[in-house]
Order: sequence, then C-alpha cells, then structure tokens
Amino acid sequence: MDTELSYEIFKKQADNTTVLVEAVKGIEEAQKRIKELNSENASEEYFVFDPLKASVIEPTEPAVSIDPFAP
Repeated sequence: MDTELSYEIFKKQADNTTVLVEAVKGIEEAQKRIKELNSENASEEYFVFDPLKASVIEPTEPAVSIDPFAP
C-alpha cells in the first residue's frame, strides 16, 4: 500500500505556470482532494504529481508500491 508515499497537488494557472496547492500522503488522499478541489473550483485545473516517478499521474490510477532502493 502506498499510504506513506507523498503526492503533490498542483493548480494550472492561466499563463500555463503551476502552483503547488498541497502535498498529501497516499494516492487515495490525492484522489479525494482532487475531487474536493474540482467541486469547489470547477473552473480551475488541478493535477497530481508523483515525485518518485517524476511525472503527472491520473488521480484514478491504482496505488502502486515502489521501493526506491530496488535495482
């Protein structure tokens, strides 16, 4: 389970820059927050960034356990 992994939630600005909104623990919490933010601010675009993969992920992706020390 990835409940200890941190995910960052960003907001895309009108000028195509991004602003860090918050960091959360676990993909489930990230999914929950994205839903909350989208319902509160429907005109804004939010996305989840996985720092271990160094990529944007879909908030509906299943949780994946990653061992950063694995070869």
